[in-house]
Amino acid sequence: MLKLFYFFRGYLWIRVSGASAERFINLCGIRHMMLWDIKKDEESYVMCISLKSFFEMKDIVRKTSTKVVILKRIGLPFLLPGVKKRWFFPAFFLLICTVFLLSQLLLWNIHILGNQSISEESILLFLEEHEVRKGIRLKEVDTELLEKEMRKTFPTITWVSVYLEGNSLTLSIKENDKPIPEETEEQEKLHKEGFLEEPEGMDICANKAGRVVSIVTRTGTPVVQIGDEVQVGDVLIRGRVEIFDNEGNVREEVNVHADGDVMLESSIETGFKTPLMKIVATETGNCKKYNFSRWGDNYRVWSVFAIPYKEYHAVPHTYAHVGDKLGFTLEFGEMEIREVIKVRREKTEEEYTAELSEKMKEYVATLEEKAIQIKGKNVRIKKNADTVTLTGVLKVQGPFIERKETKVVEEPLDVLDE
Repeated sequence: MLKLFYFFRGYLWIRVSGASAERFINLCGIRHMMLWDIKKDEESYVMCISLKSFFEMKDIVRKTSTKVVILKRIGLPFLLPGVKKRWFFPAFFLLICTVFLLSQLLLWNIHILGNQSISEESILLFLEEHEVRKGIRLKEVDTELLEKEMRKTFPTITWVSVYLEGNSLTLSIKENDKPIPEETEEQEKLHKEGFLEEPEGMDICANKAGRVVSIVTRTGTPVVQIGDEVQVGDVLIRGRVEIFDNEGNVREEVNVHADGDVMLESSIETGFKTPLMKIVATETGNCKKYNFSRWGDNYRVWSVFAIPYKEYHAVPHTYAHVGDKLGFTLEFGEMEIREVIKVRREKTEEEYTAELSEKMKEYVATLEEKAIQIKGKNVRIKKNADTVTLTGVLKVQGPFIERKETKVVEEPLDVLDE
């Protein structure tokens, strides 16, 4: 808190050297001058001193015959080099406080909760029609009127609550449950007979060679069993169902769309590669420090000279900031500009192994999204002249199936010899 207070008034980081450095500190304390962070550095002392106390210590320096060196200037008065009229700083601070206080009277956020069939865009358009938008004054928002108008505009809403919380407007909505649709004639037949006759049958076929590990048939006729080896294109569940008469004989066959779950065990060959070399930004040790301010995402470094480095890292150290909860951010602080040079070097084994492992992890995640389970894997990493490659075979289990139109095989008629 002390640093924040003196940041706006300005303070210095100084070094005091000489035979009477301790006497200098004692005299400053007697005159109630503000010193803090006092540390002994070999035969001298380093400390922070307020800007006001610094200008009042000239006679103490003369009496004690000490030498005072300014190591660092910190605070708002030093943010704008060349500005000597001190009235600007309290005026600027007063302006920030005024903006902050005025922003407390405005609406900054709108939250919509519980909507399902009603889109968020429709609700925002409704609010826009009633002149409710971000940036208006909070006292202009009539929550009771909004609740009544929403019930009239959206008949599916059974309950709505509109309330203000801080600088946010929240709309909590509950919609009525959708009625259960009546069954169609086709759905009723499907529930009774277990299948729905179609003009053309559809088979479930294998789109990858493998071994059947499970099969569950809901509609159609299973052709394979657990443990069977299948090839690409083999029919697993045929899209035809036999209808039997009362005596147990096949009366007819009807076309259906085959439906069921078939899991095959198979293998997938995969491979990835990554460059062996990489560009690394290395700090040289050269560093410059500047005061900065930030409004939103825009940084402003206060310096009359251009940054002397072609490549650099900027490391900000914030001393004060306001407005986080109001949708904007205003910060002040010190920016370290560290010079870097780009060097091309070979990746370490840990680096390229981590990159290839991440690619494999992403690939496995895409397989799992398709309900393909990984039962085992055998991978190998090989280092080449310019690249590093990862090759492997994954033992997988999943629904490697596709649907194809049922092919009707007509049996040849027997010719009887007379």
